[in-house]
Amino acid sequence: MAGLAESLGQRGLNEYNLLGGPPFQEDGSFKNSEVGSGRGRGFMQRSFSCQVAWAVTAWWLVFVGAVPARAHNTWLLSPEYSTKQHTTVRLALATTEHFPISEYKTSPGRVAEWVDQLGQERRAIRNYHLEGVELVAKVHLDNPGVHVIAAALHPRFIEFEGGYFEQYLADEHAKEALAVRKKAGDSKKPGRMHYTKLVKTFIEVGNHPTRDYETPAGHILEIIPLSNPCRWGVGDRVTVRVLYEGKPAANLRVSSGHEHMTIHKHRKSESHDYVENVFTNAVGEATLTLSCPGLWFFRAHSIRLSKGEQKRSGDSPQADWESFWASMTFHVHSQPSLCGLPTSSSESP
Repeated sequence: MAGLAESLGQRGLNEYNLLGGPPFQEDGSFKNSEVGSGRGRGFMQRSFSCQVAWAVTAWWLVFVGAVPARAHNTWLLSPEYSTKQHTTVRLALATTEHFPISEYKTSPGRVAEWVDQLGQERRAIRNYHLEGVELVAKVHLDNPGVHVIAAALHPRFIEFEGGYFEQYLADEHAKEALAVRKKAGDSKKPGRMHYTKLVKTFIEVGNHPTRDYETPAGHILEIIPLSNPCRWGVGDRVTVRVLYEGKPAANLRVSSGHEHMTIHKHRKSESHDYVENVFTNAVGEATLTLSCPGLWFFRAHSIRLSKGEQKRSGDSPQADWESFWASMTFHVHSQPSLCGLPTSSSESP
């Protein structure tokens, strides 16, 4: 088993779930190895005949060559996106590829920061706990306005087999990273990366319209709505601005999705399913269409070479790349709103 796993590399291990073992930890983070674990031995202990085992192995080798594993997104969810003053609201961190149902746990220790922000006022959220596969906090909201609820997770390390890392970068439209690896002759080398997840949602308290939703949470990568996301409705074309290190990020992909989406598992490519992909314009803005009611998300991704002083994070191995995944969630009403009118087209080829 060990020899087969080594020949397949990380990509083969990630597809190991197809033959009896999941590709991710309980919290949705990537596994770097299952070799020698109880689950790994369980696969080989099954009562396959030699002929069946060889047939399955051959099928596996062909299949993983065409189908990369998915990376799991993390979302910050609330059952209420508008509420009265002096109300306690349940918030949940969900890690999943089947939005919005959580499939994997986010351990409390992974949270670097979780805040309730109203304008320039920030309040730390500290009391959170696991309820099944969701990390849950209950927050009492008193002051009127649009509260920005934001969380950042600590970076985690992963190492990809070279071919799979190239596919990951291609799926994320990380053209600059691909170009850097190609120029350096590293396209077949493993990708060693720290990844950080940054999530937001919005709750309007009371009937007191404010523009507090435009206040950045201070994340390194962040999506800022330019109209009140708590009042968006079906048919609205809404504009967001993406900030990277506090500045508008041009030519960065913003993807959208909603709770009614169908995951196309039959496709040869197992990259993410989205409703729409729009690239930001020169001032970091992207305009997207909200086509149905219900729970939605916007998502953006950025990757860069690790800075010298950040190549090692705590006790984790050295990484060559840093990746940032930012998301925001919101509820779309069944009727169009008066806010969220388009400002400019932001698509690029």
